[in-house]
Amino acid sequence: MDNSQKYITISVAAFICYCNTLGGTFVFDDNEAIVKNKDVMPYTNIWNIFKNDFWGTDITLNSSHKSYRPLTILSYRLNVLYSKDKLDAFQFHATNIILYGLLCLLSVPVFELFLKKSKYATNVHDIAFLSGLLFTVHPVHTEAVAGLVGRADILSSVLFFVIILLYQKVRNSTGECTVFWFTVVVVLTGCAVLCKETSITVVGVLIVYDIYRVKRKSISWMEMLKFWLIVRCSLVLIAGLCIMYYRLEVMNFEGPLFTDMDNPAAYAQNVFTRVMYQFIYQIIFVQLKFISRFNNLSFFLKVFTYNYIYLLNFLLMLWPQWLCFDWSMGCIPLIENICDIRVIFVVLFWMILIFGMFSLLKQNYENEILDARIMAVCIIVLPFFPASNIFFTVGFVIAERTLLLPSAGFCLLVVIGYKKLFRKTQNNKICSCFFYGLLIIFVLRTILRNMNWLTEEKLFSSALDVCPLNAKVHYNIAKIAADNNNKAVALEEYRKAIQLNPKYEQAMNNLANLLREDKKFEEAEVLLRKAVDVRPNFAAAWMNLGIVLTNLNRSDESEHCYKMAIKYRNKYPDCYYNLGNLYLDLKRNENALKAWEMAVLYKPNHVAAWSNTLVLLDSMKKYDEVIELGRTALIHNPKAPALHFSYANTLGKLQQFEKAEGHFLEAINLNPTNGLYYSNLGVLYHRWGKKDKARQMYTKALQIDPNLKSAELNLKRLTKEAQ
Repeated sequence: MDNSQKYITISVAAFICYCNTLGGTFVFDDNEAIVKNKDVMPYTNIWNIFKNDFWGTDITLNSSHKSYRPLTILSYRLNVLYSKDKLDAFQFHATNIILYGLLCLLSVPVFELFLKKSKYATNVHDIAFLSGLLFTVHPVHTEAVAGLVGRADILSSVLFFVIILLYQKVRNSTGECTVFWFTVVVVLTGCAVLCKETSITVVGVLIVYDIYRVKRKSISWMEMLKFWLIVRCSLVLIAGLCIMYYRLEVMNFEGPLFTDMDNPAAYAQNVFTRVMYQFIYQIIFVQLKFISRFNNLSFFLKVFTYNYIYLLNFLLMLWPQWLCFDWSMGCIPLIENICDIRVIFVVLFWMILIFGMFSLLKQNYENEILDARIMAVCIIVLPFFPASNIFFTVGFVIAERTLLLPSAGFCLLVVIGYKKLFRKTQNNKICSCFFYGLLIIFVLRTILRNMNWLTEEKLFSSALDVCPLNAKVHYNIAKIAADNNNKAVALEEYRKAIQLNPKYEQAMNNLANLLREDKKFEEAEVLLRKAVDVRPNFAAAWMNLGIVLTNLNRSDESEHCYKMAIKYRNKYPDCYYNLGNLYLDLKRNENALKAWEMAVLYKPNHVAAWSNTLVLLDSMKKYDEVIELGRTALIHNPKAPALHFSYANTLGKLQQFEKAEGHFLEAINLNPTNGLYYSNLGVLYHRWGKKDKARQMYTKALQIDPNLKSAELNLKRLTKEAQ
C-alpha cells in the first residue's frame, strides 16, 4: 500500500466513524459556548473574542471560567458567516469532522518522525500507518469530535502535530532558515495556546524530541549535551515561558473558581484522597514531613483517589466501553477507606507502570540510544499533565477530550507492541486477527457512541448507565424533561440530584421554580434559602426567592431578596422587572418606573418591562411620556404586539385615530388570536364613529374569547345606540 492509499484509508475511516454526527444538534456545553455566546455572531465586535473567555464572559471578572480560546471562537464565527449568519449545526459538525480528519492524517508523518531514528526503522511506514489508523478509530475521541466544544482540542492538537513536524526543519536548517522556521514554530505555539491552553505542553515534547534525535550510539550521554542542543532547548523553553506569561497576564494571573462539585477529589477533606505526586514529592524532598504525615490515613486516601482517576483515564484508552459526557458530582466516589477494593487496583497499576518504565529506561540506557517508545510515552504523559491536578486544580474529574493527544502516544505503543508480537509469534494470522478485530470493534463503538451525542436527551440518558450517582446527569435529565413539559419526571430527577448532592444549589433553584408554578410556595422558599446558603452570590436564586416571597405577601423580605440579587449581578434586567412589579403592587409607582427603566437599559428587548411602563404611565395620564417611550420601545422591539397595543391605546385617547388604527392592526397581525386586541380596536372605531367596523371587531373578539365581558358590553351598547 503506497502513501496515497494509506492517507485515503485514514480519511475514509475518519468519515465512516463520524459521518453520523452530521445530523447532530448543539448539545450540553455547545449551548453555552456557541448558541448563547454573542462573540460567535458576526454582529458583535470581533475584538470581543480577544477580551472575553471561551464562554463569552469578560475574562478579567472573578466569575469568568478563565478559558481563553479566541481562535477557536473565531472558527465558530467563520461557520456562522459561511451559514449566512445562522447557527447551522450541520456546518459546525462538518468542520469538526474535516479538522479531525486532518489531525489523523498528520499523525502518520509525526509517528514516522518518531520511528525513523529507532530500532523500528525497518517498519517505519507500516507502524506509522497502523498507529494512525488505530488513532483515527479510537472511541475516546467521540467527545472531542461529536461535541462542538471539542473543536478547541482538535484545533490545538492539529497545531501540536504541525509544530513537531516543523521543529524538525529547525533542527535540519542553518543560518537564516533556522531563524525563520524557529519563528514559525513559536508563532504556531502561540496560536495553539489560543486554541486551547493545554497545548503549551508541546514545549516539553519538543525538548524531549530534540534530545531523542541527538542521542545515538556513537554519542555518549555526556557528549550528547552539545552547544546547539542547549541553545535550541533553552530558546524553546524561553518562548514557552513568554507565551504562558502573556496567557496568564490576560486573566490577571487569577485562576478560575471551582467547587467540590466540579472536582470532588481536589476539595476532599481527607488529605489522603488527593494525588500521588504529593506522595512522591514528600518522599523525595520533604522526608521528615512525610514521616509525620505517614500516620495520617486521610493523606493516603487522597493520594489513592487521584491515582484511581489516573487509572480510569488509562482504562478509557485501553478499553473505551464506559464513556460519559460528565464525570463530576459523585460519578467516581472518593476513596475514603483503606479497605476499599480500588486501593488494590491502584497499587497494581503503579507497580505495572513503574516496572514498565524501569524496563524501558533500562533498555534504552543499555542500548545507548533512545527509541520511539520514549516519544510515545512523552506524548501520553506531557499533554495529560494539565488535566492531572498536579500543577493546578482543574474543574473536572475526567474529561475524555483531554485524552485526544495522549491516545496518540498510546496507539503508537500498542502498534509497536503488536509488531513485536507479530515477529515473535509463530502464528501471525491470529495476532493480525486480534489487531484488525480491535479496529473493527473500535469503529463500531465510535459509531454507536456518536448516536448518543445527536441530542441532549440521548446524551444525558446514556450517562445514567455509566454514572448513576452523578448528580449533574440527573439535573440535566430534569432540565430536558422540564423543557418538554414533563413536569413529573423533572421533579423526580431534580429531587434525585439533590439527594445525591445536598449542596447542588442549581438543582434547588430549578426545583423551586417548578414548585412555585404549582403554587407550593413554602416548599420552594425552603429550597431557595438553602441554595443561597450554599452559594450566597447566587443571584438567580435570590431573585426567585423574591418572587416566592411576593406570592406569600412578604413584601419587605421580597424587596430585600431582589436587592441582594442586584448586588451580586448588577446588570440583571429580569430582577429589575420583578422588583418593579413589586413596587407596582405596593403603589410605589415612581419606584416601579425606575426599576423598569433599569430593566430596559440593560435589556432593550425586554418587552414586558416596556409594556408595564407604558401601561402604568397611561394610567397616570402621562400620555406625552407614553408617546416618547413608546417610539423608543418599538425601535428596539418592532415585532412586539403588546407594545403596539399599549401604544395604540394611548394614541386613541389622544384622538390620533389613524395612527392608533395602524398600531392596533399591527398588533393583530402579529398576534391574531388575542381577543382583547380586536375589542380595543372596536372601541377605537366606536369613538371614531365607524360603528360598522366597531361591530365587526367586537364580534370577532367574542368569537375568539366568548368570555370577554368588555367586548360583550360594548357590543350591547353599540346595538342600543343603533336602535
